[in-house]
Amino acid sequence: MPVDKILYERNHIIIKERSSQSQTQETPLDEITGTMTIVENERGRFFRFVPLGLEDVMTDDWALINGGHSVVCQKNDGDSVAQSSSPLLKYRFHFNLNDLRSVRRHHMLRGIAHMVFILKDGTTLPAFYFNLGGSKELLQKLAQYLRLEKSTQDSRLYIVKDDLPRDRRPQSTSVFDQMNLFDNSSDTMRRIRGSDPRRSAVERFSKVTHFLKDAFLGQDDIISSNDVDTEGLFGPDLTALLDSMNGDLRETNNDGFEVIYKVDFKKPPEVARGQPVTSKEWQMAFDKDGRIIDVEKMKERIFRGGLESNSLRREAWKFLLNYYSWTSTREERTQTAKQRKSEYHSMKVQWKSMNDQQKQRNASFRDRESLIDKDVARTDRTHEFYQEDNNIHLVMLHDVLMTYNMFNFDLGYVQGMNDLLSPILIVMEDEVDAFWCFVGLMSRMEQNFYLDQAHIKRQLGNLHTILQFIDAELANYLTENNSSNMYFFFRWMLICFKREFSFDDVMHLWEVLWTDHLCKNFELLVCLAILMSQKTVIMESKFGCNEILKFFNDLSCNLDLDTCLLSAEKLYIQLATHRDIPTAIAKILGLPTGPNQQLPIATDGITYPRKVYTQQPRGTMNLDNSYFRQDSEPSLIPSQQETTASTALDDLLTMTPLMEL
Repeated sequence: MPVDKILYERNHIIIKERSSQSQTQETPLDEITGTMTIVENERGRFFRFVPLGLEDVMTDDWALINGGHSVVCQKNDGDSVAQSSSPLLKYRFHFNLNDLRSVRRHHMLRGIAHMVFILKDGTTLPAFYFNLGGSKELLQKLAQYLRLEKSTQDSRLYIVKDDLPRDRRPQSTSVFDQMNLFDNSSDTMRRIRGSDPRRSAVERFSKVTHFLKDAFLGQDDIISSNDVDTEGLFGPDLTALLDSMNGDLRETNNDGFEVIYKVDFKKPPEVARGQPVTSKEWQMAFDKDGRIIDVEKMKERIFRGGLESNSLRREAWKFLLNYYSWTSTREERTQTAKQRKSEYHSMKVQWKSMNDQQKQRNASFRDRESLIDKDVARTDRTHEFYQEDNNIHLVMLHDVLMTYNMFNFDLGYVQGMNDLLSPILIVMEDEVDAFWCFVGLMSRMEQNFYLDQAHIKRQLGNLHTILQFIDAELANYLTENNSSNMYFFFRWMLICFKREFSFDDVMHLWEVLWTDHLCKNFELLVCLAILMSQKTVIMESKFGCNEILKFFNDLSCNLDLDTCLLSAEKLYIQLATHRDIPTAIAKILGLPTGPNQQLPIATDGITYPRKVYTQQPRGTMNLDNSYFRQDSEPSLIPSQQETTASTALDDLLTMTPLMEL
């Protein structure tokens, strides 16, 4: 066994994890404390994190951590050996430093620094919290052995550059120099280098030219410098020329849709999340007959802040899912509940009364019943509501799905429906109410489960259409890496983020979407907000199709919902107020179509109680600087093109000290 030389070691490193099965946001995070080390042996240099209690557990150096509670060890002879199961083994990490793609270091002014590591295959490790400091020293140690480059787009992100193909590495020269518009020996070049305003202007022009070159010719095509009229660039019409290039650059694709290559969005107005709707506020929203006084105002409040508890959801979700009409009175709702109860039990009797001979002659029913039995047995079993065998709630889950199979026999039961029903049953705690709320949800999402999957594919296509308009650079990158189909969002769209957030966050997100307050298909903007927040990591890490897919799978339960919703609303405002939004996108979001049909967005006179953030939410998608004051991050790597490990370390040791608590 190779002898390890310890290069870096730090104790009391903490991983904070909350399972997607956690019912409430207030559920305490699981804190896994362990030791982080960087070791060197004859095989190379390795990162290790070992939770307390596993120090003496023997595993092979090449242990690969999977998503469950077990470790698979890859031996030198290529054979795989399964090790004993342990809840902590999923938090034991070991990787070669050469497999590291990027590091993100977060450090709040009054908080605990944490770091997130992303590997070349797209694997994202959980955030490691340095309660006793040491994150800066780790970053400095990594800089001794890897060529780290600080992202120009995200000051907290460092990209490992050593293994990138030379022709794909970003150069330290300016865009002007990269374009090769002029010969370096020419008098024109010397004049530009000596004139900052003109140089800046031409750089602006070169950025647009470079963008057009990529859009129309592709990344590998070259524009000959002989084709550029250099003298014409410095005539009296230079300003007018540059101004004209600041407009929207369009062409029509083969489908007849307008393709926007450059969109200059105005700075979006301020948006904020609100406090949850309370039971008292809900009760005061009804008149003496039990009718909601201002339906749109209540929908906006739910959109802004959600609902404070499951007991309130038990009532409000019936309105959101069309169990009750928003304009119904108290007496009308009582009659509706009686009628729905009778209808449910009538349908339930239909399948309950089938004997074995009848089932034997109905292959479709028999197959669906078998599938429901299998899926119910593994639905959210770690959640306290469904724990233990012979759980009455599992029986209720089974019966609701079987009854829906009779209610909508053309569609029947499809895998994934159990995921959608589970939170509804947890909230309602009643079989009849859960069934009819599930019917209301399926009326919104039924097309997701059609056999041809045409609706989901269309929605994924809509995602890419909007992305082309708001961020053509990212859209082009996904196309070049065979990811323009957006299939990495397939699960998100199929079951509406059910496995991407904690239970409480999922319920909050669902009730926000069900209000339809801002627009149709708001969930598309949530997806795009998350995608764009990870743009820098994806593009600067040079992720391909497989890496992108794994990267987004690893984001599960590592996203802050409020941040996602804030960013999605900002995207909506940018689109809704754009002076010339493409018709295709306007139809997707239900916006007015035609020229100059943007919506006015009023942000004054906001009366809802705003949510106040006292600490940065956990996860890989964080609130921006407008919500928190963050300590400044000095550059890790000197600006010189070639830097040795020793000079890099010397420079690091003289950096402005970072505050760590």
